Amino acid sequence: MSTQRVERIEVRAFKAFKHLDFKLRGRHLLAFGGNGAGKSSLYWTLYTFLQSAAKDTPNVAKYFDDSGPQSLLNVHATPAERATAAVVVSIKDEDHTSAAVYSLSHELHDTKANPDVLKASLASDFITYRVLSSFYQFRNSQAIDLWPVFEQEILPFAQGTSTKDIATLWHKLKTADPFIQSKASGEAAWYRKGRYERFDADIARFNQALDEVLASISAQAQLFYNAHFAEPGTTVVLKVGATVKASKYDRYAHRFTVPSIGFEIELNGNVVRKPQSFLNEAKLTQLALSVRFGATLAHLHDSPLKLLVLDDLLISLDMNNRMKVVDIILSETFAEHQKIILTHDLGFFNEFRRRIGASHTDWSFQHFKSVQGTGIALREAKTEVQKAEDYLNGHSLDEAAICLRRAAEDSAKRLREWLSEEKLPPGKFFSLTANLREAKNRLLLTIPKQLYEKVLKGTPIELLQKLIPNSAADFEAEAGLEPAERGKINSKRGSLRKLLTNTHWTAMENARLIDEVLATTERVLNPGAHGGESPLYEAEVTIALDLIKRLEACCP
Repeated sequence: MSTQRVERIEVRAFKAFKHLDFKLRGRHLLAFGGNGAGKSSLYWTLYTFLQSAAKDTPNVAKYFDDSGPQSLLNVHATPAERATAAVVVSIKDEDHTSAAVYSLSHELHDTKANPDVLKASLASDFITYRVLSSFYQFRNSQAIDLWPVFEQEILPFAQGTSTKDIATLWHKLKTADPFIQSKASGEAAWYRKGRYERFDADIARFNQALDEVLASISAQAQLFYNAHFAEPGTTVVLKVGATVKASKYDRYAHRFTVPSIGFEIELNGNVVRKPQSFLNEAKLTQLALSVRFGATLAHLHDSPLKLLVLDDLLISLDMNNRMKVVDIILSETFAEHQKIILTHDLGFFNEFRRRIGASHTDWSFQHFKSVQGTGIALREAKTEVQKAEDYLNGHSLDEAAICLRRAAEDSAKRLREWLSEEKLPPGKFFSLTANLREAKNRLLLTIPKQLYEKVLKGTPIELLQKLIPNSAADFEAEAGLEPAERGKINSKRGSLRKLLTNTHWTAMENARLIDEVLATTERVLNPGAHGGESPLYEAEVTIALDLIKRLEACCP
């Protein structure tokens, strides 16, 4: 199946956007923006676009009706701008040989019943923190009921076994009222009885299909949790199931009861019926993510276009657990999805970008920015090193040095934390020099002192590689050595060679690099030195740029 990708998103006078024109060019997107910057508007723009394929035209046009109660038009746009409000999405094939442009407005509904967009709406996933928190935002006295979040977020994409299209069946039940319909048709009581029985038969079909859906989700959620969040010595069993079935039609009250879906766990064999009363928010988020991603994996749909759109998904997780989820998002599990990751947390944005690689051609790194005249726009989010390169190319040496100082501080802090395997105390300041020196000390602790002083120090890597021979000629002819012993010696030589020329050599080279960064700190990286009598020179800033790039590469 060919792969399609979103190429361009244009939004006029819709949600928070006055005029957004963003060329994604088929890449994944990682975007940072503060609260109110436009993240959720982009999320809902893409959601509205995909969902519009299954709607009739009046239910799309209402979003662009300036006087209507469900208008989503930008309140800050002028009447003339609102009159041209639209959402325009361009989609291209992987080989970029063909393109499709879809427009939504008060008059246009290009996506209506479009097979490709319909498939994409079923195959794509949209998840916000609000969705995850709805799994556990209950009082201690309340039993968890996930039916509302299932009805809105999961049921439209789920597939039963006995009844494939469970969402359509549920919509039929929810919008039907056998008594009102029968009375309006002037039916006799005996005929009305048949209408009730047909409704009850549909209820039975729905309950069976819902049980099937919940069983498949529960199984996939357990597999997902075990693969990504399970902790040694602790057994967690996730249980998701209907605690109340949808009821038959009440002939006297003229209504029926919607189902309830319970969520509980078994912890080391003990049933925890109200997880929200026992677990912290980070663990609850792990469980909610397992169920939500389990729902995706249980009901995979084929489509040329698949989007994974996440809006501030991980704000309740610490950075270590966030990076676990980042690795999941970047794994083969979601390899077919075009990923749109939106966050208000700059630290998380930077860590996510580092995990991807700041220059990765498959990703676009952006930040939401307010631009006079056109409103919110997406602009390329450059790293401090990238900014320094731009300033250096423009011969703005002081500005380049300031950016390099910020990059050095960040890298030194991360390197120190990585080597010490613990985070620095929050709110406590450590200077660039202090972090570099502590990182160097940690590196040197990994090398035996005598080995460093008598072998490694001052010895080029080429000579180190010759200290231990690659061949076994010196002991092959030695009498008394069994073949197995010769193989063991050869293996140990390989390990020793690798230790000298890789592990210890890398640690020594990184320590030497830190010395070079420390040497250039006073001259180039010290902001107080700028603007003095002794000006910066382009050559020394270029050298500092290379050093900081190498320092960044020291951290995993």
